[in-house]
Amino acid sequence: MNILWIAPFPIRAGEHPAPWLTSLAGEIAAAGHRLSILTPSSRVDKLQHTDTGKGYDLIILPYAGGLRHLLSGFRTQVMAVKAYLKTHAAEFDIIHVHGTEMQYASSLLDGSVKKPYIISIQGIINLYIKELPNKLSKRYLYWSLSSLYERSEVRHSHNFFCRTDWDQGFVRSINSEADITLCWEMLRPEFFQHRQPFTGHDILFMGGDNPMKALALCLRVFDRLAATHSGIRLRIVGGLSRSSYEHLLQSMELSHITKDNVVLHGSLDAKNICSVYADCFCLYHPSLIDNSPNSVCEAQVAGLPVIATRVGGVPSLIEDGRTGLLVDKNDEAGHYVALDRLYQDAGLQRLLSRNAREVALPRHDRQDILEKTLDTYQKLAYATA
Repeated sequence: MNILWIAPFPIRAGEHPAPWLTSLAGEIAAAGHRLSILTPSSRVDKLQHTDTGKGYDLIILPYAGGLRHLLSGFRTQVMAVKAYLKTHAAEFDIIHVHGTEMQYASSLLDGSVKKPYIISIQGIINLYIKELPNKLSKRYLYWSLSSLYERSEVRHSHNFFCRTDWDQGFVRSINSEADITLCWEMLRPEFFQHRQPFTGHDILFMGGDNPMKALALCLRVFDRLAATHSGIRLRIVGGLSRSSYEHLLQSMELSHITKDNVVLHGSLDAKNICSVYADCFCLYHPSLIDNSPNSVCEAQVAGLPVIATRVGGVPSLIEDGRTGLLVDKNDEAGHYVALDRLYQDAGLQRLLSRNAREVALPRHDRQDILEKTLDTYQKLAYATA
C-alpha cells in the first residue's frame, strides 16, 4: 500500500520525539509498505521532501504562521494542506490523520479530496481546555479555536482509531455513526526489555513543565514525603529548565525540598528513562487530564508501579489496587497517602508491577498493533477502490 500520514512529526532538535509515531512508522516501512509523512510547519518557506533513511519519507509543508495564521482562523494551514492533497492524494491508497488538535482533517471535510481517511484520537482539546489553569493565556485562545475545528472533524468524519473508553465516548457523543477501531499505540522496545530491580527509593515524574501534568502539585506532595522520609528523591524527566524550576519553587512555600533531593534530568531517550526507572519505586502521574499517556503505558510495560490520577482515559489503563493506584485529581492528601503506602510496601510494588505487565504486554504487542493498523487501512482502501 501507499500510505500518507498527516502528523505532527518532529523535525527539529528539542521537539517531542513522538515515539508512538516513529515506532509505528518504522514497522510499517519494514513490512514493505510505502509511507509518506506530511507535517505542516510555519518554520519553512518551501516544500521539503526528504528520505529519512528509516524506510519512510518526510514531507514538510510550509504555511503562513504567527499572527496571520491566527487572524485567518487557522485557515492558512488548512488551505495549504488542502492544496497539497488536491495535487497528490491520488498517489496514495489511504490517509491517516494523527490527532484532532491541529486541524489536519479539516482539509478533508468538504469532500474535494476523494480518498478514504481515518483519524487517530490523541488528546481531546474540547475536554483538555476545561482543565487549563490559565484562562488568560495564548494557549487558551488557540485551544478555544482548535476545539471548534475538532468538533467539526469528529462530527463529519467516519473512521477513527481510539484507545480508551474516554476517547471512544467523546467520539460517540458527537458522532453516533462513527466506525471506531480500538488500536493501542506502539511503544519503544527498550521498555519491554527492562526488568525492574525493586531496589529504588525515588519517585519519577515525567511531565516536565507541561501545565496539564501538575508539577506544582507534585512538588507539594513530594515536600510532605521528604519531611517523613529523609532518603527519598524526586526525579523529573521532560522539558523543564533549571530557571523555570527555581522560579516555581520561589513561588511556593516548601521547606523540605533541597538541591539534593530533586533531580532534573531533562528530556531522555528510552534507554536512559529505563535507567532512571531502576532508581525509582514508582511513576507518579498527577495530571489534570489525559487520554492514554505514553509515560504510564511505558512504565507498566517495564514493570515500574504507577500512581496516577483518575482522569480521562487513565482508568482504561489502570485497575485501582491491581495494576496501579488511582488517586483523585488535585487531592494532595490522598496523593501523599498513596505514595507513602507504596514507598513502604515492597510487596505491593511487586504485585502492581506483575499485574500491570501482564495486562500491558499484550495491550501494546507491536505485531498486533501493526496488523490491526494495516488491516484497517486495507479495509478502508479496498472499500472505496
